[in-house]
Amino acid sequence: MRPPRLSLPPRRAATSSYRDRTGGRRAVSVEQAVEALKGVPTFEVLPDEALRILAISAEEVGLRAGEVLFRTGDAAEEGYVVLGGRLELVSEQPNRRRRLCELLPGALIGETALLIPGARPATARALETSRLMRIPRPLFLRMLEGFPAAAAPLRDLFAARVTETLGALETLRVERLVPPPKSAAPD
Repeated sequence: MRPPRLSLPPRRAATSSYRDRTGGRRAVSVEQAVEALKGVPTFEVLPDEALRILAISAEEVGLRAGEVLFRTGDAAEEGYVVLGGRLELVSEQPNRRRRLCELLPGALIGETALLIPGARPATARALETSRLMRIPRPLFLRMLEGFPAAAAPLRDLFAARVTETLGALETLRVERLVPPPKSAAPD
């Protein structure tokens, strides 16, 4: 039995019109969006037709400098690909704010949210005017149903990343339990 295929919307002009959180409308060519998705390591295993479906169906989000995309604890229901600009991820805890990383074009924010529900572990804020492609979980899962051959490589990729993260966490745990040896006093 053949797996179901996702059908593309009827062909129109080669642009995909995305809604922009800043209130405007922007037109980005589907080809440009597909190329942006190809540059994301997580999506390298996906065939061009799958990327095209994501590019056509995704929503563009525009942020001004200082604007927050999401906050720690918000529901994680989608992933974002940075198309332009710069963002930062910050850990915000009572009386403590720590910058975790800076995100540049080609970065995927919230890849786990593409597969499973959860909460945002950090706050994402634009450092300058930025554009992102919003990929809702239902869209991503429907795309995978239409391209089941892509699911296994994605599963392996996610499993490798989880294993790597767990290894790093175990190393941190051991380092906290066993303090590093004190260096010898200089002569």
